[in-house]
Formats: sequence, structure tokens, C-alpha cells
Amino acid sequence: MSTSTNSSALSSPAITAVRALLNQTLRVVTNDNRVFLGTFVGTDQLLNLLLVNSEEFLLGPRLSAGGRYVGQIVIPWRMVRQVGALKECRRNECNGDGNLYM
Repeated sequence: MSTSTNSSALSSPAITAVRALLNQTLRVVTNDNRVFLGTFVGTDQLLNLLLVNSEEFLLGPRLSAGGRYVGQIVIPWRMVRQVGALKECRRNECNGDGNLYM
């Protein structure tokens, strides 16, 4: 691959959007009804999500009030159902929908 092709791929809108999420708190819902809250630090070559300082929560009938600290985790991309980033809101600046995630 040529250098110009590499540099254009590294500046694509998708890459720019992912870079904007670095070091942001993400909420990742998986296919097996788990929710992970953690700091997004990147992806691997297979596009699995890497989170640090993460907590795991269970959805559904096994719902637990508190989370379980899991630290650094890799979430396989095939398991990801939904990803949301924590909104940056100050008092009275959010749209009032009660949703903290984009």
C-alpha cells in the first residue's frame, strides 16, 4: 500500500470519529444482556473494543443494583449491540430528555 493511501485512510471521517471517543466514558451493551461502563482506549486489529477502569452490570431478571469492577477488558465486536458515549452536559444545558448518552 502506498503512503498516500495510508495517510488518507488514517484521516477518514470514521477514523476521526473513533479518535474523538478516545479517553471518553462509553456504555457498551452486549448481546448477552451485559452493560460495560469504562474508558475507551482503542481497538485492536479485529476492531474489538478496549476499555479500562470498567464495570459490568447485568440486564434483565438477573439485574443487580451494583456493578462489578472488571478493570481492563476487550469486548469482541461481534458481541456489541449498542455503544454510547457520555454526553458532556452542564447544569441546564442538556436537552431535558434525561438521557446522558449520545
